[in-house]
Amino acid sequence: MKAKINEEEATIRLEPETLEDLWVVTRLAQAGDTVIGTAWRRFKARDLERAESGEKKRIKVELRIENVEYAESANKVRLTGVILRGEPQEFAPAGEHQTIDVEIGTRVEIKKKEGKIGVFERKTLDAARKRATRIDALIIALDDESATLAQLTPSGVRFTYEIESEASKRDPKSYAEFRKKYFSEILKACEAAAARGARLIVAGPGFAKDDFRKYAERANSDIAKRISLETTSNAERNGVNELVKRGVAQKLLGEQKQTLEWEKLEELKKRIARDGLIAYGNDEVERAVEARACDEILVLDEILRKDGKAQRAVERAERGGASAFIFDSRNEAAREFAAFGIACFLRYKL
Repeated sequence: MKAKINEEEATIRLEPETLEDLWVVTRLAQAGDTVIGTAWRRFKARDLERAESGEKKRIKVELRIENVEYAESANKVRLTGVILRGEPQEFAPAGEHQTIDVEIGTRVEIKKKEGKIGVFERKTLDAARKRATRIDALIIALDDESATLAQLTPSGVRFTYEIESEASKRDPKSYAEFRKKYFSEILKACEAAAARGARLIVAGPGFAKDDFRKYAERANSDIAKRISLETTSNAERNGVNELVKRGVAQKLLGEQKQTLEWEKLEELKKRIARDGLIAYGNDEVERAVEARACDEILVLDEILRKDGKAQRAVERAERGGASAFIFDSRNEAAREFAAFGIACFLRYKL
């Protein structure tokens, strides 16, 4: 996500770079905010009766947002509202409704209705930037004849090498031996990637990917558990690129986020069960923050967005040296954490 905050003008300039960034836009753009961007608007000449008739014109427009919709099937965010200003004026009259479609690569500027950039907006952008730096995965697109290996990183896809299979069903005597050799070479690549903490994605058009995972289950069950299977149209570079276009990086980041959320939730439950270093609920958290006893503050994104008291608690906690963790309300762990809303791990008992 490319983003720039102007504190004085209470604006955020955004350019989404991934599908996950589009979700971030839905978090940052709220009803009542103002958005500036470009859109297409149909201009109907006076002699045309049908509303769908006429020529579409590109306009620059400023809207007061009334509705924010994430059209997942179309990979875009629709920001709909009343036109405040538009250029050219004859194609964008003030007071009429218009929609700005935000897609990957679209630039928009959001001005917050509160007149300031709050802790929620800053934490949301910080989290988006941090997620983008954590992508590390080995993608293997394979079929019965060859495997294409690529590394998925924050900067994109880097193709590394290919592995050819010498196994041929025309030679039944040597088929099993050469197929085992083929799979063992792929497994070595998986083991090397797993050693550095990379995720493992095995994809392909047929059953070879399933056969490989079965082989891995027998040869190295720990590696087999880390493999995610995907389907692609081929086992070449196009197959890898197909996965990237389908949003495999965003899927991995989402899985990583959910795993971390479950870990935080389980730790919270353990501390409660042991009557340990934990505080939860607005009043208890506020007391912990004021005493500088808060080591890490946990809060649901929806609460952080709407609750000024929670926002002030997070700001004070961070000034006191605590870290902040935001639960994503889309995820199951966050729905369970909603019963707490806000909590913090303590450095010492109060």
